[in-house]
This record gives sequence, structure tokens and C-alpha cells, in this order.
Amino acid sequence: MAKVKRMHEVYSSGDVTVTLMGIYDINPSAIEYNSNYAHEYQRGLRRDARGWRMGAKEMDAKITLPLDAIAIIEKYAPNGDIALLRPFPIIVTFFNTENVLIKDVITAKFKGNGRAVTNDGEIEKEYELFPTEMEFNI
Repeated sequence: MAKVKRMHEVYSSGDVTVTLMGIYDINPSAIEYNSNYAHEYQRGLRRDARGWRMGAKEMDAKITLPLDAIAIIEKYAPNGDIALLRPFPIIVTFFNTENVLIKDVITAKFKGNGRAVTNDGEIEKEYELFPTEMEFNI
């Protein structure tokens, strides 16, 4: 099953379900997604931190998919180029360490195309995503 890395915390569970572009349980090898805010200190005359301020939200995501799953997506992409697809929902559901159901929704698009073959014969590729929105634990 998929290994989920959410906000730098790893969950390995047999109960991970990833729905991508309406394809239920696409079964990725891994999915990782994060959001961060830029932070700055507000400094006084003595150059000591007197307060803080928060900047823009930054997001990143990546998913590792097998060739059979990506081939299905390529059939619906313009000229087979998945980077040309518009942003789509990715729904990740799993149980955390306290056995509570977590459901995250990431709206993202593929940044590029490609293939990778490993020495154990697996044909899969880690795809970088361009996330436009992330909702955690909805």
C-alpha cells in the first residue's frame, strides 16, 4: 500500500486510499505533501526579536505512480502530455496512529512527464505536483 508523508510525518498503513482525478484507490507507491508559511522576526533597535510576522503560504507535493496508472491518465491528457491537464483533486484517506480517520484533499496538477525503471523491474515514476490548494483533516 501507499506510504503517506503528511507535513513531514510518515504514516504506513494498509488502510491508505488515494483517489486521483476520480480514479478510486489508484494505489501509488508514495505520496508526500506539505504546506509552510514564510516567517520573519520583527526586530527592534537592539536587533533583538520583538515580534514576528507571517508571509505567503508555500506548498509542495509529489506522488509515485506505477506505469499502468499513469497510462490511464495519459489517455485523457492532450496529446498524452499530463502536464497540460488542469488542476484536479487528490483525496487521501487513512487512519493515523490514534486510529482516527484522516481525510486530506489536495488540488494539484502534474509538472511534467516521464518514466523510471528500477532494478527490481518496477516501472514507476515520482511525479512532482504543482498544488494550488490543500485542505487537511476535513
